[in-house]
Amino acid sequence: MNDAAVSTPSTSDYRQGIIYALIGTVLFSIKPVLIKLAYTAGGDATAIMSLRAVSSLPLYLVMLLWLCRLPEQRSKLRQFGLQAALVGVLGYYFASLLDILALEFISAQLERLLIFLFPSFVVAISWFFLKEKPVKGTLLSILLGYIGVALIVAHDLQSFGSQVWVGSLMAIISALVFAIYLVLSKKVIGQIGPQLFTSVGMGSAGVVIMMQHQLKGADFSSMPSELVLMGITIGIFCTVLPSYFVAAAMARLTPSVLSLTSNIGPAITALFAITLLDETFTILHGIGMCLVVYAVVRMSKKK
Repeated sequence: MNDAAVSTPSTSDYRQGIIYALIGTVLFSIKPVLIKLAYTAGGDATAIMSLRAVSSLPLYLVMLLWLCRLPEQRSKLRQFGLQAALVGVLGYYFASLLDILALEFISAQLERLLIFLFPSFVVAISWFFLKEKPVKGTLLSILLGYIGVALIVAHDLQSFGSQVWVGSLMAIISALVFAIYLVLSKKVIGQIGPQLFTSVGMGSAGVVIMMQHQLKGADFSSMPSELVLMGITIGIFCTVLPSYFVAAAMARLTPSVLSLTSNIGPAITALFAITLLDETFTILHGIGMCLVVYAVVRMSKKK
């Protein structure tokens, strides 16, 4: 009975972690589809990011204030807050800006697969800068992933033209920036915890986005109501909620298990892209997606 009492909370935490991770993955995966719809509604990158920030920033600030009611959290914030802010701006502003710009030129399905290849950049960064040589089979996994992406690029060139190269390059750089963010954030999260890090990082990125909004002279009142609704939806349901769901999952799951739950992301994006955007899904998309997901699973299993 004592053994059961000890194991039950662990099992419960694991199940909760899986549920939280899956919810976060689904909400994150819908984001590129909604961004494409926001472009259709008359938005541009500045408008989409501004609407996303203005709807999410207050919630992050409220969460930050709630966390800081505890003295130990205030102490962590004083010690590591600046680091968390700088890393957050890198991952949640620069990577997001490039991601949103990329979606103006490529399909939501291709964007999600390109962003999904960020583990290959983590491997490269760890290899060249941290001297962590990849284990046997990792480079083959990376090659398979890029073959999968190449198949979809080849198809989308026929539909979108040469601008696919522009959008693909932006998405690849976004994935690279996000990989750098992941490497840098690992230590900071260990110091202040995932919830405080998310609140500070996302909040700081939101402040930078609103500064960009002011510099660009964007006006919310002149935006179409459909665009405003889409931007607020992206801010709350595809930014705030999934960021905290993933943070909660991080506290309950190992990194390898957490990364494996994200493998449904491209399929979720494809489903909504086909349904809401009328994007095509061919045999090339199917093969490409399978190769990318398989490659990421292989990389996730290798230490």
